[in-house]
Amino acid sequence: MGAPRDLPVELWRPILASLVRSPGVLSSDRQDPFSEVRDIDIFLNRDVKTHLALLLVCKVWHDVVTELTHEHLHLTSAEQVAVIANRFEECRRHSKKKPLGTCTRRIDLQLSNPSDQCLNALVRILRCTPNIEILVNSNYYMTMNPTFHITPPQAQTRTEIIDALIQTCSKSLRRVEWTSNEYPSWSDLMRVLRTATGITSLTLANIYGNLTERPSQYLILPNLKTLVLGDSPSFSHASLGNGFLPFSPDFLRTHGSKVRIVRTVAFTPLLHEIIATCPNLDTFVTIFPHHILDLLSHPSLKRIGIFPISEDPVGVPQAIFSAYIMKPLEDLLCQIDESQLPRLTQVRIRNIGTLANITEHPLFLQRWWKRWDSRGVRFDDRDGRPFNLMSSGNDNVLDKVYGP
Repeated sequence: MGAPRDLPVELWRPILASLVRSPGVLSSDRQDPFSEVRDIDIFLNRDVKTHLALLLVCKVWHDVVTELTHEHLHLTSAEQVAVIANRFEECRRHSKKKPLGTCTRRIDLQLSNPSDQCLNALVRILRCTPNIEILVNSNYYMTMNPTFHITPPQAQTRTEIIDALIQTCSKSLRRVEWTSNEYPSWSDLMRVLRTATGITSLTLANIYGNLTERPSQYLILPNLKTLVLGDSPSFSHASLGNGFLPFSPDFLRTHGSKVRIVRTVAFTPLLHEIIATCPNLDTFVTIFPHHILDLLSHPSLKRIGIFPISEDPVGVPQAIFSAYIMKPLEDLLCQIDESQLPRLTQVRIRNIGTLANITEHPLFLQRWWKRWDSRGVRFDDRDGRPFNLMSSGNDNVLDKVYGP
């Protein structure tokens, strides 16, 4: 009997893919906000040692693993972008097999203040990758003002990058995201959406420049399932085509029945109207402590998430934390408790970043766990663990003020 590596490559490829490919990395839709797996885990879970070991087994495995490792590119430096651009162009010129760039299905950009040379190399990469399904642009720009404060200015995604995306990848694109402070112009965004009609998930933190265009034709997005908009005032009057206002009554009356998840990122005055026009809503996520919910009423809502405004580590004095986090959190939970939500089954607090220290208030968590448990509602943390598993101990005076 031959060695295992002598088996046909068709049998080895899915096995090697399970070792090399991060779970969920090629999903064309954004993850469920209640999922324990986050996009950052896709980057952190890469097992580089295993990849290198597999490359050394034999030539066939080397070729397969090389293709698999280029399915997802996480570009974080100008040097990396230049190396990949040169590699793809060299492979396209000389490879007897399919060019390596054709294997790429997802690109994540996380470049800090990228130079023109770096962005030109990125254009070269896009021209070599006709099968991209997911493009996540998290490029970020920082400048220092005269008072030596660092500020994040708005930056425009270069038109050359949009051109390369449209010309090379428009047929394959399924998910496009702009998540930081680099955005497309209104006209470039329209060009992407008019040509890449297969897009199922679109995320926009903002749009660059003024929204002065009044489209003369409707923009049809036949496959769109997920639309995530940032908290910029631009979106208060943004329209993706004539009459397409994401939170307008007309839009919600037409598409509200399709909406399963609503996630707010800022104060939303029309929240009650939005929720009321989504009869099949399953999940609502509020970013804490941006706003107060008031009382909600919905016949099918099952899950409510309270997520932090920032996931970066935060350290503040206990008195400030109690006043600005614990007290508003108590008020928010009371509002949810008093809301008319007959099908509610789960309340999750994502205890990370600005909400990380709530675990230092076990009496508070135990009291609310008992309250939700009496209603048959799960009350759990960021990993889906019930808060009743928190250890008991001394707690803040807040727990004594708000009795059971």
